[in-house]
Amino acid sequence: MHHTQQSHLSPLTRLAKAALLTTGLFCTAVNAAAPVAVERITQASLQSQFTVHGTLYGKQDVRLTAGVNGLLTYVAEPGSLVHKGDILAKIDTLPLEFQHATQREMLTRAKINLRFHKQELSRLKKLAQSSSAAASQVDQIQNKHDLAQSDIALAEIALQRIADQINRATLTAPFSGVVSERFIQSGADVNRADKLIKLIDINNLEARIYIPIKYLNYIQQGQSLPITTTDSTPSQPTNYAKITAIIPATDPRSQSFEIRATLEKDTDSHWAVGQLVNISVPLKTDNTSWLVNRDALILRKDGVHIVKIDDQNTAQKVPVQVGKGKGKLVAITPLSAGSLSVNDTVVVLGAERLQAGQEVEVQQRAKNSS
Repeated sequence: MHHTQQSHLSPLTRLAKAALLTTGLFCTAVNAAAPVAVERITQASLQSQFTVHGTLYGKQDVRLTAGVNGLLTYVAEPGSLVHKGDILAKIDTLPLEFQHATQREMLTRAKINLRFHKQELSRLKKLAQSSSAAASQVDQIQNKHDLAQSDIALAEIALQRIADQINRATLTAPFSGVVSERFIQSGADVNRADKLIKLIDINNLEARIYIPIKYLNYIQQGQSLPITTTDSTPSQPTNYAKITAIIPATDPRSQSFEIRATLEKDTDSHWAVGQLVNISVPLKTDNTSWLVNRDALILRKDGVHIVKIDDQNTAQKVPVQVGKGKGKLVAITPLSAGSLSVNDTVVVLGAERLQAGQEVEVQQRAKNSS
């Protein structure tokens, strides 16, 4: 009989023992120190920035005109790399050379005429001392003498003008660059104001950017701004452009103003005129904030909190208000005064399942990121 009762109670006993064992294991798991990675709260000025788009131009880009009327005999090909002083276009100078030769002969005639009137004036002045008729002719010859002198001056000016036209019939590069466009082919007759080619200054590039007027106070001449291409990757080196001009004339529609920034020269990056670029403009502030890694923020329906680790290595939940951020850092303000201070340790990895008062094990002390 005793044996039968013992067999009947045996399953209940085994169930109770299993329950007690499971409860013990559960309590052990809850009370175990949770592994976490931590960082410290820092205090600093958070310098945020915004990105605007711009376009690259050659600083001296120019459309060159013919300069004189005539037959275009040569014009440089688009894509030609030229140096300062290289010939870009030529206009037939034969008609100008004929004009120059004709004007030179006119100058010779004027000099001969002046010499004749000078001799005649000298002769009449001598005769005028004894003849009233000769005296009346002196004024006429003097007038012709003076007109001959004026003709010489006009002929010399005309020669200089024609020589200048001959000189401008050969169009040379005002700076080193690349011919990007050719507007007229050789063999065509051109007028002095006709555009022949466009020369771009690839050695002195500048970005032209339009920035909202509300950021005018953040921009200073001489300031260097990070500049990247629209398709650049984080692994590519950062280039900088120095602000050379601020044009505080606002477009009424866009409420923006223009700045121009010269690209710093380097040999590692390749840029093109007309290329779209991104410019990062820093927004400076004198206010300091408490900063934590974004990974420390725990987002819940009732708000945002971080987990602080106290001197006993236990977790304490601290509700915070989140401010501006930059990169991995974000500004925070505790909702309860005195609940946080600078250099407090906060959890950045492993905080999601921590309970208030739970013991933790710091397995990694991460470096504060900027």
